Amino acid sequence: MKKFIFIITCVFCSLIHGQLITNSKIDNKIILAKELSSEEPGKSLQLSEEIYRVSKNAGYKKGILESSNLMMAKYYDLGNFKKVVELSKATEGLAIEMKDNEILSNIYRLRAASYTELGFNAESLKEFRKALNTIHKIESDNYKYYQESLIYIGLASYSAHINAPVDSVVYYQRKSLETINKVNDSKDFANKKNHSLILAYINLGKTSIAMHKAKDAESFFSKALELCQNKTYRSNKNLEIATLNEFAWLYYDQKRYSESKRYAEKAEKLEKQVSSPYIRRDIYEVYFKSCVELGEKEISKKYMNLYTKLNDSLVNAEKKTINTPVKHIIDEQSEIHNSNIQKILAAIFILILTLSAAGWFFWKRKQKELHKKYELIITNLKTANATASNSNIAIERSINITDETVKTLLLKLEKFEKSQKFLKKDLSLTSLANDLNTNTRYLSEIIKQYKEKSYNNYINELRINYIINKLCIDPIYREYKISYLAEACGFSSREVFAVTFKKEAGVTPSYFINNLRKDNAINIHDLTPQ
Repeated sequence: MKKFIFIITCVFCSLIHGQLITNSKIDNKIILAKELSSEEPGKSLQLSEEIYRVSKNAGYKKGILESSNLMMAKYYDLGNFKKVVELSKATEGLAIEMKDNEILSNIYRLRAASYTELGFNAESLKEFRKALNTIHKIESDNYKYYQESLIYIGLASYSAHINAPVDSVVYYQRKSLETINKVNDSKDFANKKNHSLILAYINLGKTSIAMHKAKDAESFFSKALELCQNKTYRSNKNLEIATLNEFAWLYYDQKRYSESKRYAEKAEKLEKQVSSPYIRRDIYEVYFKSCVELGEKEISKKYMNLYTKLNDSLVNAEKKTINTPVKHIIDEQSEIHNSNIQKILAAIFILILTLSAAGWFFWKRKQKELHKKYELIITNLKTANATASNSNIAIERSINITDETVKTLLLKLEKFEKSQKFLKKDLSLTSLANDLNTNTRYLSEIIKQYKEKSYNNYINELRINYIINKLCIDPIYREYKISYLAEACGFSSREVFAVTFKKEAGVTPSYFINNLRKDNAINIHDLTPQ
C-alpha cells in the first residue's frame, strides 16, 4: 500500500513539475514575442499565435491572456479589425476572471478602435467608456497613464470618424500628449512612452493638415520621425512607415513632388520589412501621383497598377469580413434576451428581407435615373464639342443696353470661356467686369439675359463642365482625389465642389467617375473639340 501511494505521489509530482516547465517555457516565449513586437511584428504575431495554441492545449490561462493581448495589437496594426473583435470577445471573460485590469482595459480599447474603423460608432463609444472606467482599477500609475493616453488617441479618431468639430479632435489629441508625459522615465516604460508620443505627434500632424497649418504638421511629423529613428528605443516600424507616408502626402499637397516621391520611396522600402497592406496602398497612391506631376510616365503607370490591384484586393477582403462584427453585436443582445431569441431573430429576418426587397427595388430605380443623367451628360458633352467651332451669338434687344454693347460683351464672354480664366479661385463679378472693360451692372444683366443664369451659377457651370471634360478625355484625372479635382477647377473646398457638381450634373463626382471607369464605349475623339 505504501509503495502504491509512493508511486502515485511520484507521478503527481512529475505531472506538476512538467506543467511548471511548460508554463515557464510559455512565459519565456511571451517575453520574446514582446521583444519582437517592434522590430519584427510579423514574427511576433506568428509566435503569439503559437503561444495561444500551446496555452489553450495546456490550459494555461496567463499564456492565453498574454498571447491574445499581443495578437489583438498586431491584428489591429494589420487592419484585421474583424479578428480583433473576435479575440476580444473570446478573451474578455478570462481577463475579468483573472482580475487583470491592464489587459482588460486594452481589450476594451482595441475593440472600441476596431468598431470605429468598421463604422459602429455607438458601440465604439461604449467600449471606450468601459476602457476609461477600467484604467482607474490599474495599480501601476505608469501603465494607467500609458493606457489612458492610448484611449484618448482612440477617442480622437472616433471624433474624426463622426465628423465632430476639429476642436474636439484636437482636445483628445492634446489630452493624449499631456497624459503620456506623466509617465516617468523608468526603463520598463521607455518604449511604451515613446510609442504613445509618436502616435500623438502623428495624429496632431494630421489634424494640422486638416486645419491648413502645414508648418505645424511638418513640425509634428518631424518630432514623430525623430523618435521613430532614435536607437535608444525599440519603436514600432509601422509608426515610422506611417510617418514617412504622412510626409509624402504633406509634400504632395504642397506641390513639392520630388520630396513627396523621396519620402514615398523610403516608406515603401521600409514597409517591405513588415508587410502592412493598408499603408502600402497609401504609399502606392502618393507615389504614382507624384510621378504623374513629375512627368515620369513609366513609373507612374507601374505604381498606379500596383495601387489599383492592391486596392481591389483590400476592398474585396473587407466585403467578406464586414458582417462578423455585426454578428457579435447581435450575440451580445441575444445573451440579454435569450428566452426570446427565436422570435427576435425571426422578426429581424422578416424585417431585413422586407427592407432588402424594398431597398433593392428603390435602389435599382435610383440607379436607372442616375445612369440616365450620366448618359445625358456624355451626350450633351459630345453635342457641345461637335458644335463648338460653329457657335453664333444671337442678339436680343435689351431695355437698358445698346445692341452694340451687348454684342461686344457676348464676344468677350465667349473669349473668356475659351481662355479658362474662370478657373481662378479669386474670380469675382467685379474682377471679371474690369477684365472685360465694363461695369458689374451691365455684365450681370448680360449674363442673366443671355446665359439665363446668375453670375455665380454661370461660373460654377463653366467650372463643372471643364472638370467633366477633363475626366472624360484624360483617364488620369479619374484617379485623383475629389479634393484635387475641386482645386483643379477653381473651387475653394471639396464640399462646395461636390454639392455644385451634383446640382449641375445631377450625379455625384464619385458616381460619375466610377461610371467613366466602367464605360469603355466612350470615344475620346468624340469628346475633343475639333
